[in-house]
Amino acid sequence: MIELYPKIFLLEGYSSSYYIDDKVKVLIDAGADLAKPVDMLILTHIHPDHIFYAKKIQERTGCKIMIGKGDDDMKTLFSHFSTWQGKKIERFSIDKALDESDKISTGSYNLEVIKTPGHTLGSISLYERKHGLLFSGDTIFNGGFIGRTDFYHSNEGLMQKTLSNLKKLKIKMLLSGHN
Repeated sequence: MIELYPKIFLLEGYSSSYYIDDKVKVLIDAGADLAKPVDMLILTHIHPDHIFYAKKIQERTGCKIMIGKGDDDMKTLFSHFSTWQGKKIERFSIDKALDESDKISTGSYNLEVIKTPGHTLGSISLYERKHGLLFSGDTIFNGGFIGRTDFYHSNEGLMQKTLSNLKKLKIKMLLSGHN
């Protein structure tokens, strides 16, 4: 784990995951396994590289799992992604579908849920306004690259609207789904 910002750590795995070690312990994406306490696991979208360890982390920690509204249909997910890279993806339960008005406080940080459809229809990003942090999942990457929009559950038109909306934010640090 590499500390990128006070109390915010990067875990590299199938995707970049971020651990906020605060009063409320939050893990953003489950592309890497984490043997630390987790109160809340927030998934930016439903792709296997971001959810692969969700069940294992949920069982070990008892954390609540949240995902963007629109990506919360587990039947659809597992009909398309029952295995990944030859490994079975274990089914897990969603505790809450997040929407644009939702806010999550860790103690030191206040994360605002931003709907960022395009890469998937229910993709979300998390914005910490005070510090200018954006956890973008696979919506946008460092260097200006964007997430793919050629999947069955993607939409290039929505991605263009999403990118236009993200340009309005004051971002000091982009924490993307892959570095």
